[in-house]
Amino acid sequence: KKLVIVGDNSSSKTSLLVVFGKRCNIYVPAVFENCVTEFHVDGKQVDLALWDTAGMEIYDRLRPLSYPDTDVVLLCFAVDLPDALDRVAARWAPELRHFCPRVPLILVGIKRDLILTV
Repeated sequence: KKLVIVGDNSSSKTSLLVVFGKRCNIYVPAVFENCVTEFHVDGKQVDLALWDTAGMEIYDRLRPLSYPDTDVVLLCFAVDLPDALDRVAARWAPELRHFCPRVPLILVGIKRDLILTV
């Protein structure tokens, strides 16, 4: 199975993958870096390929190369940045609807711990 993580560069999506992939032998964050980790679901082993993508606009033409054969997409946004959710609607959701029309999307708010309460 293949999981691709997508979102703005400031969304800490790579940090989330590091937590998921902590059992990977080596994980060095880079453009299109990936690793395979093992999960157990309902008593069955699932090998999950974790694919990181670059959120910067200069990679807009390369990022779609990571989408083929994707089983699920984590669409991440930083909850501590006011415009982040707007970019999900304006930029990321249309890209994913175009390149991954039948792939389930999971919207993930990251950095909740950085929100200041007044």
